[in-house]
Amino acid sequence: MSDTPFCLIQISDCHLFADVDRCGYGQINPYQSLIKVLTLAADLAPDALLLSGDISNDCTAQSYQHLASLIEAYLPGVDWHLIPGNHDDTAQMQRLFSAQMTCLEQPVVMGRWMLHGLDSQFQGTLGKVEAEQLATLQDKLKKFPDHHHVVAVHHHPIACNGWMDKHAWVNSELFLQWLDTQPAIRLVLHGHIHTDLSWSRGQSLIQACPSSCWQWTVDADFGVADDAPGLRCIRLFADGRIASEVHRILP
Repeated sequence: MSDTPFCLIQISDCHLFADVDRCGYGQINPYQSLIKVLTLAADLAPDALLLSGDISNDCTAQSYQHLASLIEAYLPGVDWHLIPGNHDDTAQMQRLFSAQMTCLEQPVVMGRWMLHGLDSQFQGTLGKVEAEQLATLQDKLKKFPDHHHVVAVHHHPIACNGWMDKHAWVNSELFLQWLDTQPAIRLVLHGHIHTDLSWSRGQSLIQACPSSCWQWTVDADFGVADDAPGLRCIRLFADGRIASEVHRILP
């Protein structure tokens, strides 16, 4: 068996506008910063790309089309997978990216690993995953007992102890209790909090991803951090080992 790992790149919280010249928090232009992050991703030679929500900041078709055009330009031929975030228009995403959103319905094979997407959209910035979604996912896990499994979701399942906890996954404890019964899930990847954090939970590693644009502080009050935009590079080995690290663009 080859020891060459499967390389999955996670990019999150792109917050693209229709207007490619428009800036957001910290006077960061999300279109230009995504170009730099995708350039960094290309240097890492990924086997697949995961975008974990909040692709658009204005829910325009143009903003989503910018994403597709940039991926085609900077990562041609690389499979990419998409889940919605609280800022996204899921119906519009499904119209534009039905092929890239199949991970919400069927697992994506990544060597000896499988990727499963969860939809945590709920009310406004809040997230929720119904018990029915978890039951469906559990049925999929049972069909592939010889694989290791990755779950991708937008909202953070564990409190970050900062102001972003006001924009919480409201029933995350249900997910965490369920996760405790699923040792085949080795990794949970999420976005939403625009920063790099990791937790261990039983057999699972839970990891947040930096935003491809502005970063949030982990403080009691709202704040934009000085950290550069970035991505998470995850190398998944056939024996279940995980090598995961964050890469940020240079100033």
